[in-house]
Amino acid sequence: MASPLHVQLVQRAVAAFQRRAFAEAAGFAQQVLSQFGEDANALMILAGIRGEAGDTTGSIELYERARAVMPSHIHVLTNLAAAYRTMGRLHEARIVLEEALQIDRRFAIGHNNLGNVLLDIGDRDGAKRAYERAVVVQANYAEPVAGLARIAEEEHRLDDARRLAERALSLQASNTSAAMTRARAVYRLGDAARAAADLAALLRSPALSVTNRVVAEGYLGEALDKLGRYDEAFAAFTRANQQQYAQGAATWAQDQGPLSLHSVERLTAFVESVDLLTWQPAPPLQAGDPTPVFLVGFPRSGTTLLDQILASHPKITTLEERDTLVDSAMALVKPEGDFDSWATLSDADIEQWRTLYWQQVQTGLMGLRMRDVFVDKLPLNAVLLPLVYRLFPDAKIVLAVRDPRDTVLSCYQQRFGMNAAMFQLLRLDTATRYYDAVMKLVRASRAKLPLAVHEVRYEAVVSDFDATVGGLLEFLGVPWDDGVRNYAETAKTRAIGTPSASQVVQPLYATAQGKWRNYRSFLEPVLPALEPWVRTFGYEPS
Repeated sequence: MASPLHVQLVQRAVAAFQRRAFAEAAGFAQQVLSQFGEDANALMILAGIRGEAGDTTGSIELYERARAVMPSHIHVLTNLAAAYRTMGRLHEARIVLEEALQIDRRFAIGHNNLGNVLLDIGDRDGAKRAYERAVVVQANYAEPVAGLARIAEEEHRLDDARRLAERALSLQASNTSAAMTRARAVYRLGDAARAAADLAALLRSPALSVTNRVVAEGYLGEALDKLGRYDEAFAAFTRANQQQYAQGAATWAQDQGPLSLHSVERLTAFVESVDLLTWQPAPPLQAGDPTPVFLVGFPRSGTTLLDQILASHPKITTLEERDTLVDSAMALVKPEGDFDSWATLSDADIEQWRTLYWQQVQTGLMGLRMRDVFVDKLPLNAVLLPLVYRLFPDAKIVLAVRDPRDTVLSCYQQRFGMNAAMFQLLRLDTATRYYDAVMKLVRASRAKLPLAVHEVRYEAVVSDFDATVGGLLEFLGVPWDDGVRNYAETAKTRAIGTPSASQVVQPLYATAQGKWRNYRSFLEPVLPALEPWVRTFGYEPS
């Protein structure tokens, strides 16, 4: 049994931590450790302080020490899982939460947090069950109700989403997730004015986290755009981007990974100078392996719409937004050095990268049966077209194209998960430069590599669906099927992890065409850089 002094010091540390008097809390916790040795609660407090300071790695180390001292401490396990989730270590977060729930099946926070992790993983049904268990255990717990509201909105059950969000807010008026879900549902149900008012009120809260503020500003921008208040909408998008830029600058500004501007420009120079006669031919595919189709294009060029259309065909399987080429890209598209090794890749080397590719595909498909044609949809695999050709020289490429001005504007108006490419889209000047670099790489790849490319214009899909989609299906070698017209119903059944999720469940609409004109005054500085591509793709000059 702990001594009275031991208990008192821990209680003082907890009280100071709750007051956010972190230096005082750390002092008491360190006193516990120095006088009484390893103590799970003291270590948990120190871990929490590290986490508040942004040192998630350091907090994990301390939570792990606390876990070693007391493996059955469910609060240590819950906090450790939260830190894992922050680091993107979702599998580990899930395991730790399941351990906590084995200790106490009536631990509502554990069920709720497991729901959050499962939703991050993409297991929407599992997340729903976890949230429902949390509500059964604790009926007045707002967080899981807000989680269920979010799932309902993602599943396009908008009336359910609004009802659940309002229920969560009745339990906890300050629940940010529920407030944003309600605003989103209200917006999608057609009341942009109320959504804008609710979001503006939410943004006045000084307690709103930076992440939630970014999302709320983005939603506000969409609502103001719908209302035709374009200057205010652009200001909201800009505030969201500036905050996201500040959050990501330290991580992404100097990144030189495969999708970075640095790598795009290096790959372009490589392709422009390549001599294919020096390349060792790639071996034929293994028996039973299909020849993949790569659906690529700059983000916001209509790739998600095409993905849903193709997924509606009974002979086509599509995989959305899975980084299937990550292993080969990291190995073969390095920040420094040359690309000489590409010419001499052995059959064994190429087979190794293909095997890793198909492993990523199977993980992404999650047991879904592969049909006659397999389509790998990831827009910025456009950057990796040289690598695609090196590994799969017979692969077909579907290139989505949209008016460059609408594309860049739409990218600026979205909230993407961050990586080196998406970081470029947070400013109009860097988004334009990145667009120009990617298109130059695509042009060079098409000129120098014998790629089988079929170009699909977003505007043509909207204006002449049957002819445009029919041409695409002919390119893919499958017959017309009326099911492709039901793409919106297909989209409602799929977990779509892109900003287009709420758009592709609607009938085709032309209002996104020429949208850049509403923001022309803001786009003026970048229009000259986009104009060559406007002419290249045959759009009306600026």
